[in-house]
Formats: sequence, C-alpha cells, structure tokens
Amino acid sequence: MPFTAVVVDDEPLARDELKYLLSNYPECRVTGEAEDAEEAIKLVRETQPDVVFLDIQMRGMSGYEAARHMLSFPHPPLVVFATAYDEYAVRAFELGAVDYLLKPFEEERLSKTIKRIGELRKRSEDWTRAVEQVNELLGGKKQRIKKLPVEKNGEIRLLDYRDIIFGRAKNGSVQVFTASDTCTFTGSMTELEARLKSEGFFRVHKSFLVNLNHVQGVLPWFKGTYWLVMSDAKKSQIPVSKSQVKELKSILGLEVS
Repeated sequence: MPFTAVVVDDEPLARDELKYLLSNYPECRVTGEAEDAEEAIKLVRETQPDVVFLDIQMRGMSGYEAARHMLSFPHPPLVVFATAYDEYAVRAFELGAVDYLLKPFEEERLSKTIKRIGELRKRSEDWTRAVEQVNELLGGKKQRIKKLPVEKNGEIRLLDYRDIIFGRAKNGSVQVFTASDTCTFTGSMTELEARLKSEGFFRVHKSFLVNLNHVQGVLPWFKGTYWLVMSDAKKSQIPVSKSQVKELKSILGLEVS
C-alpha cells in the first residue's frame, strides 16, 4: 500500500512541480495540497496523511510553526521540509531520519527521500522515531515551556498554561478563556485535552475542559448534576457531565457517594 502525502507551498508552480515528480513514484499517493499553513493544518487534521511535504518560507505562518501544530496531533505525519535556501536545510535537517528538499527540486534528491520514507515505513518503530525527531528538533516536545499556541485577530499567541481558565468547544471551533481574553485553539477539544490533561486540567463535559486550579466553587444541581464556578471575571458556570461527577468529586476532595 502506498503512503499518503500532502504538498504544502504558497507558490502554485512549486506545488505542481512537486506533485508531478511525486506522481512518478507508485509508492506515494498525493491526497491533497494547501497554499498556506492554516489551510495545511486543517487538511492534515482532517485527512491524516502519512507524510507532509512542507515549504519553510511561506506568507503568514511559517512551515516551522505549521509543523509544530501538526506534530501535536494524535496521529502526526512525517514532515519533509522544502526550502530554496541551502543554509536552512543543511543547518537544521541533515540529521538522520529528518529530511529536506532543496528548490528547485532534483529528481535524484527526491528519489533518496522517497527511498528513506519507504525504509522507515517498513519498521513502525523507526517511523515513530522519525516523527519524534522532527518534533524534538522544532522544540515541540519541550513541554517544560508550558505554553499553548492560540490565535487572535490573525496573530499567533502563546498562552501560559497557568493562565488558561477553561476551554470550550462551540460551533466547530475551540475557544480558550483566560481572565481577560478569549482566543481560538486551532486543534480539536480532544487535542487540547491531550496537551493539558497532565497540567491540572480535567474534561468535565464533552464541550468543556477546565483548569482545576481555577475552580472557585461547586454548585449542586438537579438529580445529582453539578456546575463549576470558575475564576474569570464573569464567574463562568461550567456544566459537569453525570459520567464525570464521581471522578471530579474525588479529585476535588469532596465526599464520593
């Protein structure tokens, strides 16, 4: 079975050229393309390709930032970077399983990349390690930084985990609330939970993830249901699913019946 790939570049001619070259390899099946990082992140999240051929220098969000988003997904792809500048590639990506392509693309170099991907694919542990190596190189595994990338008015911001009060899924997007602001997390609620669950956050409802350190009170409601009162200026009240009540009460040190 061929591996699936997505091609990302803000130059249509570059995308077309790489797609054409990849079409010569039956072991590779291009399943999509994107012209910028935001579109690429959405496409990769939805289609879960095996490999992303990702341009580094793009308008708006760079390929580096896009890769950081992609590598936080539950099923991250292997990333092959493309660049017109030799110094970027040689300095950063001539490292074992991590790969790169220089523009203009050369068939011989691409052939080596395809062969390397094929070899990695034969051994799942090596494939996983290759993904992790890119993630480590980009700093994606340095969780001690404890900051979450979010968007606000077209700007990417980094929120300190401690400042996040709760996250809410609504109308197909995930909103992240702090004491003074509301931003958008580009991933799903499941991805947000995966990043924050070891940092004192708890999924109290399918649509809500709360920072337990910002819970100010618990309101008993009808038929054994509860609401949490949060520490933001509005004193937001968050519903707790019945299925989560027992575990939440245990975490908060409340009597469990």
